[in-house]
Amino acid sequence: MNQAAHQSTFCLSHSQSQPTFLPLAVPIMCVCTTLFLYSSSCLLDAWKLESTKAEQQALLVRGRIRRRRLHLSYPELAYRALGPRGESLVKAGIALMQSGVCLTYLIFVPQNLNSSVRTLTGWDVAPSYWLIVMVACQVPLSWIRDIRKLTPTNALANVLILYGLITCLIFALGEATTPDAHPDATVPQGEVLGPVGEIGKHLAALKPFASDWFLFIGTSVLLFEGSITLLVPLQEAVQNEKEREAFPDVYRRVILGIICFYAIFGISCWTAFGNDVKTVLTTSLPPSALATTVQLAYSLAVVFTFPLQNFPALEIACRTISSILSPGRKAANNFYTNRNVISSVLVALLAVVAVCTMNSLDKVVSLMGSLLGCPIAFVFPPLIHSHLDPNLTPYRKWCNRITVSFGLVAMVLASATTLLTWK
Repeated sequence: MNQAAHQSTFCLSHSQSQPTFLPLAVPIMCVCTTLFLYSSSCLLDAWKLESTKAEQQALLVRGRIRRRRLHLSYPELAYRALGPRGESLVKAGIALMQSGVCLTYLIFVPQNLNSSVRTLTGWDVAPSYWLIVMVACQVPLSWIRDIRKLTPTNALANVLILYGLITCLIFALGEATTPDAHPDATVPQGEVLGPVGEIGKHLAALKPFASDWFLFIGTSVLLFEGSITLLVPLQEAVQNEKEREAFPDVYRRVILGIICFYAIFGISCWTAFGNDVKTVLTTSLPPSALATTVQLAYSLAVVFTFPLQNFPALEIACRTISSILSPGRKAANNFYTNRNVISSVLVALLAVVAVCTMNSLDKVVSLMGSLLGCPIAFVFPPLIHSHLDPNLTPYRKWCNRITVSFGLVAMVLASATTLLTWK
């Protein structure tokens, strides 16, 4: 549920980047989903292989066989397959991707609060001021080291996110079924259409193609943000042998369900609000008290989920920086390697980047998905599988190579086009 809550952020704040060609967007989404599901199966197969090896390493203790329980992870599998360099690349990719998601939160919340406060009071408080407020809240929260303490706030965030999603869908369906609600829709005088007819009329009025359609490639990859990194821990958490066997099937169904919801949500909101829909969808809602509650609720939800989302990145970054600045010494004895100091500086640095990219959320999301998401989701899992399993069939080897090639090509092309068109 926690990861679903984080992923749903992309429904509201990122999946609505500039309207793209519908017959192109849907195939892109299908290709990315297919590649991701194949990559996840590669990672699960690699986990199963290594887990079986570990279980076979039995220790004889007092005449009894005790099975050694070994907890694996994505970076650990990368280490076993690709060595220390592979483990470092995977860890760096995960940390940067999680930090990038937190960067989008630092852009999303200030823009949301700017819109809601302007509606409530008429005051136009610049997003940069709201960013300062959010950073002031997140710095002390980043000092929390026991992730279990974040459970209550994250549970509340789940409720607020669910409220936001349902309300946005209600707004979208209301706008799409209202005659002349769509700014580009034209209905002949005297003609009365039903709800389905109105939706069709509004959908037909949308511009079929946008010049920056390529941004959707990176965005669609980032929809799987966090899923591949949590895959092995989720599989490890299943203790029952029968349920472990069923987990890959259940996982695929859950991912397909989430992607179907993304598609329905994105198309519905685009149909409702037209080609001028904003990257932060909640700021495109018709001004009203209900829309303001959605903006405030979702802003509060993101504030609550920020520490949990940033936790893995901070753990990796703090350990790495401490080992570099103070090798062979206790980090607590050095001010510059103190975890609270490092986490505070990292949150502040994210805020600086957020200020510089405040009006480019769509490009930030696309670049993160292409530059970081593609290798983590599409490239490393097949590579790990190929290196760990010596008994792969020629067919499976070629499938792994094709998936890696697709991931590398998508990473280079999507990253290059996003950077070249950044204004």
